Amino acid sequence: MGKAADALNAKDFKTLGNLMSETHRGLSQDYEVSCPELDFLVAEAQKNEAIFGSRMMGGGFGGCSINLIKKAAVPNFINQLKTAYSREFGIELKYYPVKISKGTTKIKKTW
Repeated sequence: MGKAADALNAKDFKTLGNLMSETHRGLSQDYEVSCPELDFLVAEAQKNEAIFGSRMMGGGFGGCSINLIKKAAVPNFINQLKTAYSREFGIELKYYPVKISKGTTKIKKTW
């Protein structure tokens, strides 16, 4: 497994968050597939103490950021980002809460 999978399996969210943030830096600066809006969201997220890590997701050149955040901080974090994003770009931020799961698994047929 890779470093991120190992950190996730160990519930080492600090390491996983650091890896996420490093990846965004590489995508933004080395590969130049980010954009000002995504870079802003990631930078703004990283100001919040409840964030372990943040990065762009998808194919690049726009899209979404994904943030690893302490569950109790989610509502305040969303409000922080919505306010900052609207102030900076005049655009309403859309968000899609997700949670870590076990992913795909083999299921036993019951029929």
